[in-house]
Amino acid sequence: MPRRIAILGASGSVGSSLAVHLLRSRLLEPADTLLLVGHGVLKTERKLLSTRIDLMDAFDDDRICIEIVPDVCDVEADIVIVAAGASLSAGQSETRRDLGATNRVVFEHIADQCASRLAHALFIVVSNPVELAVAILSFAVDRKRVMGMGAQQDSLRFARAIAADLAISRHDVRATVMGEHGQAMLPLWRSVELMLDNPQKAEELKALWAKCAASPLENRVAALRAKVTQLLSEERVAEAYAATLAAWPDARIFVEPFITAHSMHSTPNATANATLQCLAAVLANDRRRIHGQVLLKGDVPGLNGVCGVPLTAGPNGWHAEPLDWLDASEMDRLQQCAESIDRFVSTILSEAVRATLPPEALLLL
Repeated sequence: MPRRIAILGASGSVGSSLAVHLLRSRLLEPADTLLLVGHGVLKTERKLLSTRIDLMDAFDDDRICIEIVPDVCDVEADIVIVAAGASLSAGQSETRRDLGATNRVVFEHIADQCASRLAHALFIVVSNPVELAVAILSFAVDRKRVMGMGAQQDSLRFARAIAADLAISRHDVRATVMGEHGQAMLPLWRSVELMLDNPQKAEELKALWAKCAASPLENRVAALRAKVTQLLSEERVAEAYAATLAAWPDARIFVEPFITAHSMHSTPNATANATLQCLAAVLANDRRRIHGQVLLKGDVPGLNGVCGVPLTAGPNGWHAEPLDWLDASEMDRLQQCAESIDRFVSTILSEAVRATLPPEALLLL
């Protein structure tokens, strides 16, 4: 049966990169449809029309139908990839949470337009803050049909950082990062697996883990962030990257994306790749493990609210994997991450409610 996959925000750097990655991956089959969705602005529609022709020139041999949808209110799709909204400003000291107040309006508009017509679609969230978008969309549609890709991207970064220090391919490393796609992120050394039979590398991995465990992650991240922030303020970008390469892998993944965003606004190819892995898992429906931010309500004992966790996913939604392999301290840290995310989401949503109240009502709060 032909499938329809929509990319909201297809005119942006991440959305357009994702379209290219998706068509090049050959995950889609002849008669499937890729929808490039704008946001009701003529300038954006014109850009998407040109993008469509360019993509057809590159990939038309695969007979994928590529269509333009001017606005989200006209979308009809089986899978909706949410890549719409503002991104971090190059040269500014921002975090993904700083986008919350701006992108909340975008997320609420998408939820309002999609809730009734696309109740059976699966939503993969790319836009930041991922956790806020997942929360808002999960209020409007079945929460089991909404997942953020941030945890998958962070897990890939963690695996790459470890692989680099071991001088092996990321293909030979599996790793898990849970929590937030941001400051309340939890890289888990216990999750790291080497997918090759090499006793020497296994010993090197143990030694690397031991070195990282010798000092608190929070302290190392804070010190690295302070150093990198100072270097970026002086536009010493190469030195900032060098500083992260000298840090241990678990701290590196917190700070390295901040440097990239300083120069590029976003990480379009890395983001597209992680999103594509989530989409591939959904389309294959073969219970392969991925990672994603989802709204938990008793799915994982001890966790509630939006949090990044290991998942399996298919066209009918996601299923959280058990976390019984975590020890008590790791579970406690993950709960702290979830609580931090909940405080952030609640603050943004509370501010939105306050903004709608008349002045006399605010006096009663």
